[in-house]
Amino acid sequence: MDLSLSRIRSLTSLLPRYTRPTIHIAGTNGKGSTTAFVDSILRQAGFFTGRFNSPHLITIRDSILLDGHAIPPEDYQEAFRSVITANDIGDCRCTNFELQTATALLAFERAHVDVAILEVGLGGRLDATNVIPDDTVIVSGIAAIDLDHQAILGATLELIAMEKAAIARRDHPCVLGAQSHQAVTETIKRSVNAVGARLLYASEQVRVFPCQAPAPSDPVIPPPATNVSIHVRGERLDGRIGLQGSHQCQNAELAVALVEALKLSPPFQRITLKQIAQGLSLATWSGRLEWINYREAMEHGEDIWLLTDGAHNPASAASLARYLTSLPITGTRSFVVSLSHSPSKSPRATLEAVLLPGDRVAVVPFSPVDGMPWVKPQEPVTVMEVAKDLVGPSGEVAAWTDLKAALSWASHGHSVVIVTGSLYLVADLYRLLLTPSGRVLSAA
Repeated sequence: MDLSLSRIRSLTSLLPRYTRPTIHIAGTNGKGSTTAFVDSILRQAGFFTGRFNSPHLITIRDSILLDGHAIPPEDYQEAFRSVITANDIGDCRCTNFELQTATALLAFERAHVDVAILEVGLGGRLDATNVIPDDTVIVSGIAAIDLDHQAILGATLELIAMEKAAIARRDHPCVLGAQSHQAVTETIKRSVNAVGARLLYASEQVRVFPCQAPAPSDPVIPPPATNVSIHVRGERLDGRIGLQGSHQCQNAELAVALVEALKLSPPFQRITLKQIAQGLSLATWSGRLEWINYREAMEHGEDIWLLTDGAHNPASAASLARYLTSLPITGTRSFVVSLSHSPSKSPRATLEAVLLPGDRVAVVPFSPVDGMPWVKPQEPVTVMEVAKDLVGPSGEVAAWTDLKAALSWASHGHSVVIVTGSLYLVADLYRLLLTPSGRVLSAA
């Protein structure tokens, strides 16, 4: 992978200048959830938003959202044709991701969104999203950083943090979310200060505490939303977080801190704490600890729930593992797993965080990814060997080439099946479960 801003700079020089007020967010884990929270809050406050995430799930369009919905096909095609024409005229030779980024920026410009929320694709310094002009970035944000993509970003946490901190802009705030590694925090501080940006710590601006709810007499699947207490600048409001998992409190803190920084610029001062709470409650983020009713979707007679999560590295797998321990699941657990091939990530490092002795594991490859031919699934035999070692003789591991067959096997005798390891596997599940109206049946 050749990360560089030279190609997309050449391309964007041939397109209308990007001018939309922008929130730019990097990180290893949690940056996508943070964009979902920010987007939801701003829409609750009445702003017309644009949002760019990667990778896409079902179609290339669902990575570009206008006011919370995938960009209409005709708008996407019109923007994409303009980008392709400019790419050909300028002989820019942009990558697929660079073309998609340019399409998103042009679509947001043409739609005159009030504010755009951009998720960094990989790293930060040389990511295509970092082509945006400095004067458009109102605030930058950095979510949790951990080891990932070391072959591209560097072998250490410090090197990875430096790459991600490079989205900070001089004289503009950069909000740092909660970090597990002090080395990351120190590196970000040095890097942001060197740029001349203003570093803010999310936890010093905002606190989002989970409220201790009484244990239900009959625990349910899926569990209810998390009740939280939101504290901002001396104000407090109780609310709920729509996204599952205790780690979402930290992502919510970063999101609210970003909105608070945004409020220093007109016309965003009018955003209220009530709108912030509403946004946190209504936020959705597909394929991240998302519950899907498999019986309703596939017309099975049994009540089966699928828990989908794109946990693709050790840190995100650990978050999934913590969430699983909070669920009222007794006995053996059942998984459908697929992993992306990455030289810097071993299947064991990810799977050992979540698999336990006695688990049942169906291993399946994911389908080719539209527009991303370099993304390949890990060889099933490699994943199987690791899974067998982790679940032990009391567990069971089977390989399948067909996702529907893998789900049938995994759901036999189990009311909950965990589908995880890659967002590309989650995308395959979405395509399998799409209703005629184009909707995936979920718990929401």
